[in-house]
Amino acid sequence: MNEKSLECLKFYDMQIKKMVKGRGGVILFTDRGCRLFLECTRNDGFYYRDDAVTNAVREAGFNRVDTYVRNDDGELFTSGEDGRRYVMKKWFSGRECDVKSANDVTEAVRTLARLHICLNVVSAKGVKYVCDNGSQNINKQWECMALSELEGEKPEAELKASESCVQNVVRFDKGSGIRQNVDRHTREIKKAANYMRGKKKKNEFEQIALGAIDQFYDEASEAGACIKSQRFDARFERMEQTNELVHGSYNYHNVFLDADGSENAVTNFEKCHNDCQVADLYQFLRKVMEKHDWDINIAYRLVDEYDKLKPLDDDDLDMLAAMLSFPEKFWKIINQYYNAGKAWVPAKNIEKLKTVIAQNMRRRELIDKMCGL
Repeated sequence: MNEKSLECLKFYDMQIKKMVKGRGGVILFTDRGCRLFLECTRNDGFYYRDDAVTNAVREAGFNRVDTYVRNDDGELFTSGEDGRRYVMKKWFSGRECDVKSANDVTEAVRTLARLHICLNVVSAKGVKYVCDNGSQNINKQWECMALSELEGEKPEAELKASESCVQNVVRFDKGSGIRQNVDRHTREIKKAANYMRGKKKKNEFEQIALGAIDQFYDEASEAGACIKSQRFDARFERMEQTNELVHGSYNYHNVFLDADGSENAVTNFEKCHNDCQVADLYQFLRKVMEKHDWDINIAYRLVDEYDKLKPLDDDDLDMLAAMLSFPEKFWKIINQYYNAGKAWVPAKNIEKLKTVIAQNMRRRELIDKMCGL
C-alpha cells in the first residue's frame, strides 16, 4: 500500500495517531479506536456479504466483531486516484490469543460458545447464502448474505449485489460439506500413497510417509464411515432446519483477548456458513491439541468450558470424537506435498511429518477416552 493509497484516509472522519502494517493492510490507531484499512481484492458481493454477516452478529449481541466503517459519504468503498478501491474495518488493540497458554485457549473457547449462542440468534432471523457459479473456493463461493428483516434497509447497490445471484441460493444436504470433505481428503491420501509407491527413487519425506500412510489411511476411512453413518443424519437435518451457523475459521489468530480493556473480540467472518457448530469447536480444539501434544487434560478442560455455556448433547460429543479421529494434519502435509510438484520437500515439512506421526498414539488415546464420555 503506497502513499497514494493512504490519501483515501482523508475521506474518513477520524484523527490518526499511529499507523502500522499488518493483517494484509494498515492498522490505524485513531481517536475513534483501532481500524484496519484494506485494499479491495475481491468483488463487491464479497464485501457486502461480509458486512451483512458482521452487522448481524453484532446486532445479535456479540459486539466485538470487525464490522465495516463507512466513509464520509456513507459508502462502503473508497476509490483512490489510481482507480484502486479500499475498505475500512473496526479493529482491536487487544492481544491475540496465545495458543500455547492453557488459560488463553480456555478463554477463547468460552468466547466461541458465546459467539455460537449469538449466531443462533442470527440463524433464527433467516439467512440465505448465494454462490457464484458453483465455485469450490469458499472465499469466492459465498458472495452475499441477506437477512429477511434487513433487506428493506439495504442500500440499492447492496440489494443489486444480492439479487444478481439470487437464483443460486444454496441448500445444504445433511451436512454434505463435512461428509464430502472427509471423502475427498481420504481419496487424496490414497492418491498420494499410490504416487509415492510408484517412484523408483524416494526422498526422505516419501520414505517416512510411506512407513505410516497405511495406518493413517485406515483411520481416515474409519472416520469417514462414522461421519457418513445414519447415526448423524438427524443431527445434520437439525442443522439444515435451523440454519445453524459457524464462524468457519475460528482459530487463535482471529481471537483478541481483553480487547481494548473490554470483552473479547472475534474477527474474519468471511467463511461463516451453515454447518454444525461442533465443527468450529473441532477445528479450534484440533489446532490447540497439536500445540499441546494432545494433552487429554487440556482437551477435557476446553470441552467442559464450552459445555458450561453452550451444552453439548450426545450427538455433538460423538461427532466431535469422529471428526478428531480423522488425521487432518497428516492429510494436510501429504496433500501439500502432492500439490507442490513433489520435486523438493522443505526440511520443515519433514519435521512436521515426523511430529504428526510421533503424536499419533497420544491423539488416538485422547479419541478413545472421548468416545467413553
